[in-house]
Amino acid sequence: MAARGTRPSLYISVDIEADGPIPGPYSMISFGASVAGRQDGASYTPADPEQQTFYRELRPVSEEFVPEALAVSGLDRDRLVREGADPAAAMDEFRAWVREVSAGAQPVMCGYPAPFDWTFLYWYLIRFGGDSPFGHSGCLDMKTLYAAKARVPLRAAVKGRMPRELLSRRRHTHHALDDAIEQAELMSNLMLWQPQAPALDADRSPRITHLSWGRIEAEGLAPGKDFRLYPGGGRPWDWSEHGTRHDPGIGPQEVRELLDRGVTAVVLSRGMEGRLGVVPQTLEALRAAGVEAHVAETAEAVEIYNQLARDGRVGGLFHSTC
Repeated sequence: MAARGTRPSLYISVDIEADGPIPGPYSMISFGASVAGRQDGASYTPADPEQQTFYRELRPVSEEFVPEALAVSGLDRDRLVREGADPAAAMDEFRAWVREVSAGAQPVMCGYPAPFDWTFLYWYLIRFGGDSPFGHSGCLDMKTLYAAKARVPLRAAVKGRMPRELLSRRRHTHHALDDAIEQAELMSNLMLWQPQAPALDADRSPRITHLSWGRIEAEGLAPGKDFRLYPGGGRPWDWSEHGTRHDPGIGPQEVRELLDRGVTAVVLSRGMEGRLGVVPQTLEALRAAGVEAHVAETAEAVEIYNQLARDGRVGGLFHSTC
């Protein structure tokens, strides 16, 4: 079966105003949408958030409402009962708009935070027409995106703690379209943001935070396949630098940089399947320098290294495939 190609993603910022906490018993009384930008592979292109927008005020679907929730938007519910758009017609118009602006791409709803807005939006799309142009899960939460990039707990992912350069200069007015446009700018800023990793202490070796086949993540470093780590940092381990091969394996020249950085222990990984050898002269060079040597399959080597990195000046060579 032929592999299905991956379409670009078109991110659409959506903000809704409601007169209660959940759809059905309560109503979505207005919603606004703004095209934030397009992602094609690793490339993200922001859009002018005022150029492609959608806004409707809706007739309530029930008589129930929470006064405090209604007051947030400032909309007159009696007027909406008389003049608000029919929800079915509004959802048909919105589906058509989404499909028009996302031609050739996969539309993704994004919100801040997305769960509340998505709950109402998806309920209305299915209740009034039975179809969502975003599918059942095509939404992205900006709070989660920030928490993952900034490496902070989700509860700390609030605008008041974000770097100022991420935030839109527009006011948050609780008018659904105004807020969708504001949050479209936040979305683009988040997608383009490359947070600086905290600098490591010169005497501390970076911990390895993730290992999987073909991928290693370590503190303060961009993810990579193979790494040379030492006190104060590390760099990708390029085997061509010293002509290293699986057989005979890691030669003495590979550990010279680690010794020059004053390590007291060295961990040598043999690959995920143990196919990477270690030349005997390498271990002899470490012993001659008074450096403790550990040789193990990569997953075990990472455990040994992280334990030693808590207290000592440890170096290591890590290979994430065979």
